[in-house]
Amino acid sequence: MPIGQNLPWFYWNYASIIANAPHASGVYAIFNRQNWIYFGESGDIQARLLQHLNGDNQCITQNAPTGFQFELWAANQRVARQNQLIANPGSLCNQVFG
Repeated sequence: MPIGQNLPWFYWNYASIIANAPHASGVYAIFNRQNWIYFGESGDIQARLLQHLNGDNQCITQNAPTGFQFELWAANQRVARQNQLIANPGSLCNQVFG
């Protein structure tokens, strides 16, 4: 599943994450109706999204997520794809380091 505007997405809640997010390597996007909130990468997308849902990142929680998307990527490609998403279109909660 690709990450991007006007593409299929899943609701931001426990049941949806369990049903739709894989226990696999890749990148993910968390968003609300107005903004991309956070782009992340993980060896287990489902586990990481559940950590965010449980409030591990205050910035994500404060921006009231409504949905998520993900892409499967090999471990050695995840960070590069995450950085590409952070740079364009950007997000509210990722830090860009020069």
